[in-house]
Amino acid sequence: MDLSEMEASRPDAVPQGVVLPTTLDWRPWNEALSMVNLVADKEIAEAAHALDERIWRLHTMVKRGLAPEENWLVLRLDVESAQNNFITVARRQLSLAGDPLQRFSGRPAPDDPIWTS
Repeated sequence: MDLSEMEASRPDAVPQGVVLPTTLDWRPWNEALSMVNLVADKEIAEAAHALDERIWRLHTMVKRGLAPEENWLVLRLDVESAQNNFITVARRQLSLAGDPLQRFSGRPAPDDPIWTS
């Protein structure tokens, strides 16, 4: 989604130019990303940068205010996909076995009843 699409999807309750505050502390993430840039090889760093970009895009959408029809579970899939790719790339190069994981978290699936009950 580009900037014009993000502006078009902005809820009417959030006027143009208003940025909603969030309580995220980016410092730990930026420190971790700096360490990856310092010590990781190019493929791992590029996977981390792709993840970072997707996080920034989603955070910007959240700060601009999500439209009522936007589904958080769907919106976060792009970030989770980049996160899973980063983990896969890093494990392939850093893990002794190098074997891929079948799951990346213990979170219930998007279609699990926990999300609707």
